[in-house]
Amino acid sequence: MKRKVMLISAILVLLLGGFTVYAVTSRTNNITHEKRISKDKKAAPPKRLSKAEAKKINDKFYSHKLINDGGLMDFVGYPSTFSGLVKSGDLTVDGEIIDLKSYVSDNRPYTVAKLRINDVLDGDSKKFNGKTIRVMFLGGNITRKEDAAFSHLKVESGTDPNEIITIENGNNRLPMAGDMVALILSKETSGTNNIPGKFWSISFACKGAFFQDSDGKYRRVPEPQGIGGGGGFEDLTSQKDDEKMNDAMNSLINKTKNKDSKKN
Repeated sequence: MKRKVMLISAILVLLLGGFTVYAVTSRTNNITHEKRISKDKKAAPPKRLSKAEAKKINDKFYSHKLINDGGLMDFVGYPSTFSGLVKSGDLTVDGEIIDLKSYVSDNRPYTVAKLRINDVLDGDSKKFNGKTIRVMFLGGNITRKEDAAFSHLKVESGTDPNEIITIENGNNRLPMAGDMVALILSKETSGTNNIPGKFWSISFACKGAFFQDSDGKYRRVPEPQGIGGGGGFEDLTSQKDDEKMNDAMNSLINKTKNKDSKKN
């Protein structure tokens, strides 16, 4: 009886210590051997920013006049498949934007967002799961005189040249605290675009950024339709590409989450 009590106590200690015990027993309930396997469970995702926390960050960062420059981007080497888009980056993740900071380089604004990673969709999950990284987005806060200097223009008469404005580049959506995003990322060198420290950029800019909508699906921001009402060949091609990439990204997210749930 004493031996059985000691044996039960030992098993409880092992379980509480983070191990699973597998025992093979004989008909007389004597343990013949034990095998300990460490649990390989993904940590629970961190608590999301509260609405109040997100609002405080966004109200402070986006307290300036917003101007969309309407510019569209041409991409050299843009892949025709989702697997090719993922391979164009070094890391694909989903997570939450939790902070924002402005940088200006060569009279162009950049926004560096802190992204708290929930899932590593492609890349080193052991290294990045649950980590916070810095991601650069095109556009952000800049003075009027810096913005004018980029286009070799004079500051508009009657405006303060030192006034800060927020520039959004076409369909390169600016991040907001609390946004849930899925991003295809490329590692950047410290000092690029006057941004110190380690950070990442989004592969093919807006093409590698997927924002979660109210229905829970992740989608890219579509390009504005062409002049004259849209509906042309280029518009339809862009729309079909967005739909294809959106579906593939959501499929990858669901597959990863289902895999993680099975582990747990």
